[in-house]
Amino acid sequence: MRRSRKLRKEVIFVLIVIAGIFISNITISAYKEISKIKAYQMSVDGKVWFVVQDKLALENIIETYKSSYLKDIKENAEQVVAKFDQDIQITEVRVEKDTLISLEEAQIKITAIEKEATIYTVVSGDSFWAIAKKHDIPLATIINLNPNLDPELIFVGTKIVFEPKDPVLDVVVSFQTTMLEDIPYDTEYIKDASLYSGSRVVVKKGQEGSKEVTYGMSIRNGYVSETIVLKELEKVAPVGSVIRVGTMRTLSKTSNSNFGVVSGQLSSNYGWRNDPISGIRKFHNGLDIASNYGTPIYSYTNGTVSEAGWDNTKGYYVMIQHNGGIKTIYLHMSKVLVSKGQSVKVGQKIGQVGSTGYSTGSHLHFSVMKNGSYLNPWDYL
Repeated sequence: MRRSRKLRKEVIFVLIVIAGIFISNITISAYKEISKIKAYQMSVDGKVWFVVQDKLALENIIETYKSSYLKDIKENAEQVVAKFDQDIQITEVRVEKDTLISLEEAQIKITAIEKEATIYTVVSGDSFWAIAKKHDIPLATIINLNPNLDPELIFVGTKIVFEPKDPVLDVVVSFQTTMLEDIPYDTEYIKDASLYSGSRVVVKKGQEGSKEVTYGMSIRNGYVSETIVLKELEKVAPVGSVIRVGTMRTLSKTSNSNFGVVSGQLSSNYGWRNDPISGIRKFHNGLDIASNYGTPIYSYTNGTVSEAGWDNTKGYYVMIQHNGGIKTIYLHMSKVLVSKGQSVKVGQKIGQVGSTGYSTGSHLHFSVMKNGSYLNPWDYL
């Protein structure tokens, strides 16, 4: 009996101890729960970032940061929406006070930069094209990332963005904008054999039209990421132009007084003749066309001036090299209007008639050569 009483006492004691521990734990938990305060937890893509006590202040920080990307949006933009690329949630929680962070710390986390922008400083001799090639960056990328710079005019010291900054929180601004743009006009070209090759005559002037274009745009962290055309409305229709294009590739004799290269009268033909000065019979390798002093002389066709200057026999002269090994020669000029190495067009004025060098009167001596041999000019005029 005595042993049974002792056992009961021990059991009761154990139960009392267990009950005390349980009551103690409940008391501690209750105390902790009572000591917690209401706060607001910010999560990004499901991950808790921090907890603050002032919800309105936190929302103001977030909205201010998001709105900072709206300052460069044009005033005429419509349906402007700014949002974060990440999923940001603010939820009410109860936490112990020592888990809170200050609003200043929250702002630092929200506006933090994950990677700074890559910036290049322009040096002497730089151009957009040279910079793009040197650094293996598409030219279009540089232009898009630096919309306020003129690609044709950059100065030493100018800062150029190669890669934009990458903030921890990405802001995407989408909007619509309508712009008035030109509509280019079409041009109809009419071939005209009466005009020299390269010549153009405007028959009808063209006029650009205009249209309203509505764009849908997205700007990510301050830089354009997408542009699409939503709507186009023609305001003024363009008016096409008409241009006559010359196809005459060489000059030609059109009358007994117009030999193409010069106007005048034939005074000596190609072939054998008695020299007018020495009287000796010899071969005349060109045409002599008598003309008034100072009469314009024209290039037979397109080519490059191979020689131009003075010679005791040729006088003032010009030689022009053409395609196919053809060379034309113009002698006894009073004035040379082109220089060696100069490109000339068919019908271009190259000099003036004179009587310089071995000459008996004011005239043009015109010769044609091919691969070093003289040819009959009549086969070309």
